[in-house]
Amino acid sequence: MSGDIFKDRERAYEADWANAHDAALLEELRQRGRLEAITKALATKLQADEPELLHRAIALGVTLDTGPAFLLAPLVQIAWAEGKVTDQERETVLRIAVGRGIEEGSPAHAQLVAWLGKRPSDQLFDTAVDVIKAGLAVLPPVEREERVAVFAKACHQVAEASGGLWRVLGLSSGVSAQEHSILDHIRSSLRG
Repeated sequence: MSGDIFKDRERAYEADWANAHDAALLEELRQRGRLEAITKALATKLQADEPELLHRAIALGVTLDTGPAFLLAPLVQIAWAEGKVTDQERETVLRIAVGRGIEEGSPAHAQLVAWLGKRPSDQLFDTAVDVIKAGLAVLPPVEREERVAVFAKACHQVAEASGGLWRVLGLSSGVSAQEHSILDHIRSSLRG
C-alpha cells in the first residue's frame, strides 16, 4: 500500500512538471515569442512528453541553435516543391525568418540558407511538422487553428513568390499543383 502512495506522488510530481513546461510553451506561443524562446520551451516539452520525437529531431542534426530554422522547415519544403528554389522563394523564406526573429548570421539563419541551397530529406520535413504539431497541441482548439492559418499563410507566400508571368497578369495565384499538394498536406497534418 505504501508503494502505491509513492507511485501516486511520483505521478503527481511528473504531471506538475509537465504542466509547468506546457504552460511555459503556451505563454511563449501566446506572447508570439521569438522562435528561439519557443524552440527552448518546445524542446523541454518534447523531452518530457515525446522523447522519441525529440531524438528524431536531434538525429537529423537539429540543435537548440538551429531549432528556430527547424520550425520553419515547411517553408523550405514549399520552396523545393518544384525541384528547385527560385531567388524569389529564397528571399521570401529568409524575409519571413527575419520577421520571426531569426537574425542574419545566426546558426538558424545559416541552416535555412543551407537547406535552401541543398534540399533536406523528406524525413526532416516530416519530423518538423510533427514537432510543430506537438507544440501547437498545448493551445486551445481555436488558437491552434489560428496558428495553423498563420503558418499556412506564410507557406502560401513562399508558394506565390515565384508565380511567374501568369501571376503578374492575374491569370493565376502563381501556386503550382505541387505547392498546393504540399501546403494541403502541411495544413492537414498540423490540424490532425
